[in-house]
Amino acid sequence: MRDACFSIAASFFGSLGFAILYNTRGRRILISSLGGAAFWGLYLVFFHYVQNDYLGFFTSAILITIYAEIWARILKTPATTVLMPTVIPFIPGGALYYAVSAALKMDMSVFAEKARSALGLAVALAAGIMVVTSLRGPVDMLLKRVNSKKRR
Repeated sequence: MRDACFSIAASFFGSLGFAILYNTRGRRILISSLGGAAFWGLYLVFFHYVQNDYLGFFTSAILITIYAEIWARILKTPATTVLMPTVIPFIPGGALYYAVSAALKMDMSVFAEKARSALGLAVALAAGIMVVTSLRGPVDMLLKRVNSKKRR
């Protein structure tokens, strides 16, 4: 439990740091930081019950992208302004580090395992973002139709 609290706090500060690095202004900094911490916490709960990193990253990426799209509408800003700092805690840096370390030590079995893990997590993350992003256009058209019928 204590480790989970520390990792959630680290997610908050990691997202905060990247929000500042990306020159984010105003409320967007806090929204991105809180989102990073909240979704990392949700991922930890999900992983506790499902025990599947790839499915956890995919599901979290979908939820993070929906979160970013909603806040983008509220703040009248591009969704990437909120999405990029919020998704930072999910970047598989540890697996990449261990893959490169194993490659430098010429331990090809460990390299293959860690590289496969890093690539799988990155693909799960990208696929979750793409699912929501690709559905944004049809959902916008549907909402416009519904709103135009309400006005009549």
